Amino acid sequence: MPPLFETTLKTRLDCGARFQPGQQLGVPSHDARRSMFFGGGFPGFDQEEMMGRRPRGEVNTSKFYEALEVDKGASQDQIRKQYRKMAAKHHPDKGGDDEKFKEIQKAYEVLSDPEKRQQYDRYGEEGLENGGGGGGGGPSDLFDILSGRQRQRQPQGARKGQNVVHQLSVSLEEIYMGKTRKLRMRREVIEPGSMMSCTDCGGKGMNIRVVRMGPMIQQVQEGCRACDGQGSQYQSKQVQEVMEVVVPKGAPDGYKLTFHEKADEIPNGIPGDVVFVLQEVAHPEFKRKGADLYVKRTISLVEALCGFRMELTHLDGRKLLIKSAPGQVIAPCHYDPFKGEEAVEWETHSNMDCPDLETIAKADTDDIDKLKQVISKGQLRGKGVGAFRVANGKSTFYRASAEQVHASLRPAKGVTLYTLADPAKSAAQRMMMAVEGEGMPVFKSPMEQGNLFLILDIQFPDAIDAHAAAALKAALPSPLHAPKVADDDAEYDVCELRKLDPVASFKATVNDAANDATQEDEREQGGGGGVQCAQQ
Repeated sequence: MPPLFETTLKTRLDCGARFQPGQQLGVPSHDARRSMFFGGGFPGFDQEEMMGRRPRGEVNTSKFYEALEVDKGASQDQIRKQYRKMAAKHHPDKGGDDEKFKEIQKAYEVLSDPEKRQQYDRYGEEGLENGGGGGGGGPSDLFDILSGRQRQRQPQGARKGQNVVHQLSVSLEEIYMGKTRKLRMRREVIEPGSMMSCTDCGGKGMNIRVVRMGPMIQQVQEGCRACDGQGSQYQSKQVQEVMEVVVPKGAPDGYKLTFHEKADEIPNGIPGDVVFVLQEVAHPEFKRKGADLYVKRTISLVEALCGFRMELTHLDGRKLLIKSAPGQVIAPCHYDPFKGEEAVEWETHSNMDCPDLETIAKADTDDIDKLKQVISKGQLRGKGVGAFRVANGKSTFYRASAEQVHASLRPAKGVTLYTLADPAKSAAQRMMMAVEGEGMPVFKSPMEQGNLFLILDIQFPDAIDAHAAAALKAALPSPLHAPKVADDDAEYDVCELRKLDPVASFKATVNDAANDATQEDEREQGGGGGVQCAQQ
């Protein structure tokens, strides 16, 4: 076989050409050989089609330009400005269509990249399939687009510099109204034209050092000292830049605002990001939970029974006059919204079961605490478990709602059934006085707002006049406890209530019992004491 034919065959096989058994392979002609080695492709193959870049049929190269509403000859600056305008107009956070916004994003990703734009202008959207011109991912943050913080295209495999993280303290007023802060930051940039390959290591970043140890010679690889192992030498300078940090309305505590590639520049790589982490400063009057605000006030019993009015200055400076509805009675509420995760309440049913419900799991244990923990925090969390039964040391878990569980209750001797408490009951115990729509703006939906809750402590009087008590009895509903026994009945001992500290009472009784037990032990053991302790 001629050497030229061997080279031709090997090249065609390496490039993915498929040959059927028995196919005749002739020696390429002179023109074919010339085309092969001088950029004309392979005989019988369209090089662009073989690489997946030539589309089939008519090519549409104007779709992305129409999406951004720019001409085909628009500059990069014109495309960038138009993208910000279109993205702000059609962003889902401002009521825009999600599909339209994704189309705008996809168009900008392609047209803002010179290589992708050139490929799109020649082959259309189909020509980008192998080149990766898609616009995947979710919508960019609207604040990133408007403030220029949107991530730029990062070359695949490029080394990235270290991120710089700053904690930014913000008040509750700034989060409520939104705030734009201009912060001066210093960063190191590489002087244009000063980048050059290190002459000591030849751009490798490593040097080989020969170490002689007697008759042995060892080669040791170490980082280049001239370029600090970077492979390049350059000159840098410190510059000062002003960054506009936009604090979004309703932003949560710990929210991160990222300025992509705004950290120190590095040789042969991409600068890191500057990240601002919002730290919410505690407010002296308002407390926040999600989009809801809480204010604590103490009211008298008269206000709780007969109505009250209070003034409040809101976070944006507005003056609010909050009052109860006519005839509304305010009852004490013991629910603490800041206590943490609310414990799941269970009801116990002896000799009851729900055999008709769906069984989703079983366990060989009757440890009630562990079974409840598996449902609330373990592998059955979020699986819709509404009840579990325990019998003969084993347990069965049922998937059902509270209504389904109570409708399926059946007598079952020797079975103990544990069911989730009715959520309506626990909700009734959590009801608090609130002003609707006066909470924080909902994050990324600033037109919606949470609620303003009042944590009201009712102050009761220490004593009340007898005439006033009689008037209250006449105005209030009848007592729930109305004994028919007279105070001078000889069969009853009359006891009066007084205020006592339960903690002090407990300590006093425990200490007395402990002292008596110790003295009894000493008397039984002849006063010597019990356990002997060896002192070290």
